Amino acid sequence: MTRAESGRPMDAVSGPHASQPLLTAGAPALAADAALVLCHGRGATAQGIVNLMEPVHRHGVAILAPQAERSRWYPRPSTAPRADNEPWLSSSVDCVAAALERARAIDVPPERTVIAGFSQGACVAAAFVRRNPARYGGLAVLSGSLPGTTEEIDSSDIDGSLEETPILLGYGEDDPHVDRDQVATTVRLFERADAAVDERCYPETGHEVTDDEFAAIDAMLAAVR
Repeated sequence: MTRAESGRPMDAVSGPHASQPLLTAGAPALAADAALVLCHGRGATAQGIVNLMEPVHRHGVAILAPQAERSRWYPRPSTAPRADNEPWLSSSVDCVAAALERARAIDVPPERTVIAGFSQGACVAAAFVRRNPARYGGLAVLSGSLPGTTEEIDSSDIDGSLEETPILLGYGEDDPHVDRDQVATTVRLFERADAAVDERCYPETGHEVTDDEFAAIDAMLAAVR
């Protein structure tokens, strides 16, 4: 397993996650030509998601993993109205922004940064990209979707273009934590914002990350280097 280094509290993060650290692993700053931002699931840790994603660790890739306060990004289910998860949800999006800013500080721009999250962390990663449209190296939403009610997602628009950013939405057919309607509306919203969306439903699979998803993230990282 890769041991991440605990960093200083994240810059420009307000709300419940303000005092939490940003863990770093992978390539050192002077050797990094790409970045991977990782958001852990509820009840997990930044170190845990770094270890989980070890199959996609690559030479030259800096890994940045924010830690949530009390290991949860927001208190209520992802299908709850967005307002019910504030100010936690906005604070979690700030954490992803802080990780992207740390990548920029080592000369890795968003278009060479892949953002990935699992479970609740997948919802946070998706929420960040929805609120901050741009060209990214990729987005991997693993066993998650955009947070909010189906009606909120379906009736909203993204204020800008994702410029063909590759987006993977992967989930297990037997996953009790993933709402298929939420996934469908998430796909539609990202496609309306010019993303290249790849939805993958894995048969006989529960709440887990598959080898196929690891391979897809690895391909995203290979494409930006």
